[in-house]
This record gives sequence, structure tokens and C-alpha cells, in this order.
Amino acid sequence: MPEELKIRIHNYKKVEENLKKLGAKFSEEINVVDTYFKQSSGEVLKITEDNRGNFLVNLKSEDGKFNIVKYEKIDNVEKLKKELMNKFGVKRILKKKRRFFDFGNYTININLIEDVGEFLIVEGENLSPEIITEKLGIKNPEFITVSFDEL
Repeated sequence: MPEELKIRIHNYKKVEENLKKLGAKFSEEINVVDTYFKQSSGEVLKITEDNRGNFLVNLKSEDGKFNIVKYEKIDNVEKLKKELMNKFGVKRILKKKRRFFDFGNYTININLIEDVGEFLIVEGENLSPEIITEKLGIKNPEFITVSFDEL
């Protein structure tokens, strides 16, 4: 099952320079609006709207990582958004810019979230903190173990 590790960063341009030196390849930048719906602790249900399409995303927190339970493209975003709003209520709406990099078997994206901060996310299989500290060379990373809507 795909997973993701998240850390807070404080200078995304410097982090990007380091990624490129390590051989990561920049692939795209997208603008995103995430609508988070109220869920129990450790569960994330959101609709992601960006220039690639609209997606229903369900994540589950486990051992400091997030398991990607569902990531599916949706067609009628307004209808589904209304249904989920009525069923769960909206917790928070976040606007962000995501910058994607390919790095070996991993997808790395940098999230620049309005009024929240800068974050680096590594997505892949069987992730461990050593990917951040050893492969990416980030010393003393501040791991984020909650959903962005809780920051």
C-alpha cells in the first residue's frame, strides 16, 4: 500500500536545490484546493481540486505515516462535495501550490500551503525516516504526523 512521510521545511528553494543535486527531476507544479471533511482522529477524507482533475482522497494515519486508502478521480465534484458536506461537514479548506519531483522509486512533492507553511512529502512503498535523513540528507527533520488540516 502506498504511504507518505511528511516533514516541515523552512526554505523550499534550498530544499529543491538539494533535491536536484541528488538527481531528483522536477516534473510539474500545480495549484490545489483541498476541502477536508470532518472525520475521526487519524482519518482524512478530502476532495482535491487541481488542474489535473478532481480527486477523492482517503488517508489513514499509522505509525507516523499516512497510508493512502483511496485516491480516485471524480467527475461531478460539486455533487460529491455537497453530499460529503451534508454527511460530515467541512473541517477546513486549504489552498496550496504543489511542486513534484521524481526521485528513484519515490515521488517527492513540496507543498506551499497558504497560512500554514512549507512541507516536503515523500510518497512510495515501505517508507522509513531514513529516506529523509540519509537519502535526502535532511538533518533533524520535523516529521508531521497529523493531517495538514490540523496544523
